[in-house]
Amino acid sequence: MITVGIDPDSEKHGVSIYRDDLLDELEQMSLVQIREWIARQPAPVAQNLYFSIENVLAQNFVYSRNARSARAAHAKVALSVGRCQQAQVELMRELDAQGIPYELHAPTGHNWANNKAQFELNTGWEGRSNSDTRSAAFFGWLAIQRRGNHGSKN
Repeated sequence: MITVGIDPDSEKHGVSIYRDDLLDELEQMSLVQIREWIARQPAPVAQNLYFSIENVLAQNFVYSRNARSARAAHAKVALSVGRCQQAQVELMRELDAQGIPYELHAPTGHNWANNKAQFELNTGWEGRSNSDTRSAAFFGWLAIQRRGNHGSKN
């Protein structure tokens, strides 16, 4: 089983790939790159892959930490959130079309995006990462924890 964690983004999604519940890869991929990656996976894809996605569609507002006093700056942040939401919709359409299962997780400030030490402690990852890939790793890890597996790459 390959569990793929996703932190949706309008340019490139943060992507984590857990093989046999161990974090194996961190990437940033566009929808086209994700589609190509899926095509390279052994059949039957729908039975071997499971996506765990941060549900940015649940954000119907701009977080107060991102709010700007200037109307133009606030509108720019709102536009960015909307683009991320549309990117998530397109990813879900792709997964639905291919019959690949996924689950959605509410956004949380407690993910590992800005906590590299917690990320490394929970995954054993020693390679390069950034806030998007660490966030993706968190959502993949949530799916694995929900299944009752607690793998790490130590």
